[in-house]
Amino acid sequence: MERQDLRNQKGEVEFRRLLVRQQVQGADIFADEISADEMIRVLEQRMTVTAGHLRELRNRGVTLSPYVEIGAERGQRSLVMENDLGAHGAAADLSFDMLGSAAHWATAFQRPRLPLRVCCDVYNLPFRSESLPFVFCYETLHHFPDPSPVLDEVRRVLGPGGWFFFEEEPFRRALRQKLFRTRKAADPRAGKVARLLHTLLHYVSEPDYNEVKYGILENHSIPIAKWRSALEGFEQRDVMLTSLKGRVRSRLYGIVNPFGFTIHYLTGGNVGGLCRKRGEPGPVAARIEDACACPVCLGQGAQRPLREGAEAWTCSGCGTVYPVRDGIVFLLVPAKLAELYPEFASKAAVSS
Repeated sequence: MERQDLRNQKGEVEFRRLLVRQQVQGADIFADEISADEMIRVLEQRMTVTAGHLRELRNRGVTLSPYVEIGAERGQRSLVMENDLGAHGAAADLSFDMLGSAAHWATAFQRPRLPLRVCCDVYNLPFRSESLPFVFCYETLHHFPDPSPVLDEVRRVLGPGGWFFFEEEPFRRALRQKLFRTRKAADPRAGKVARLLHTLLHYVSEPDYNEVKYGILENHSIPIAKWRSALEGFEQRDVMLTSLKGRVRSRLYGIVNPFGFTIHYLTGGNVGGLCRKRGEPGPVAARIEDACACPVCLGQGAQRPLREGAEAWTCSGCGTVYPVRDGIVFLLVPAKLAELYPEFASKAAVSS
């Protein structure tokens, strides 16, 4: 299975750092990215949608705490979990700068309770196997060439009967000609006609993603069949395909609607839903901090806990030291930390 490479990961770190400068500090870096003022409106809308989704899951009997949000970025959805739903968990992302911006947004949206923020690699989640009841993400899995290895890690850390929820992930559409490049999104101030024309242009053009220029993967070409295969490892899969801005909806599994499937195949759309891991629910970590495990030891097949500290977390077994900066713990193996964040690597150490 194909995976992100180091260039992709370095692109995530560099681009997200610049994005934080623009959307938090007000710098003028990208003309076609959302500004600091516009970001307030966008995140407020996302948080409202997230709160609706998660309340519905809770009403369906899904245990929400402790949780891990992968690809958490600014942490706005984890802020909803912590402040609106009373859950406690971890916002996990490769971007230290994005995780750091969560404190800014917590103040902006008057949601003071922060999640545990963990800078980590989703291919090597720093959590004990079968320790969590709930993992979720939004707009994350398409940043990988294949979602399967990520979902394998999700299933590993979920306890038996645990739940995985994901939303707003694109799948491939056949009806597209890449004749030229356009802006990736219509100006939010544009009228309905302008936004409609921008949507139609996407069928004969390729969006010009700033992310791609920095090496980030924007994989909007994952076929429906690959999504189906990647999710097969879950026992229950309540997953929906949506196209034409939600006007056409079909289940990913079950009886195929020929008309709906044809629309999905031609026009593309989004996939998302709720999946359950096999097994009967059993004991899980009482706190998200208790679920954390040493990445070095995990790579060696051991699951040793970490001693928490204000300046660093330390493995109780191998002695590896993981630095903490601005409340964010770097749970990356030392070699990966040195590659992505050399400025912090000197604070990490591996016991002999």
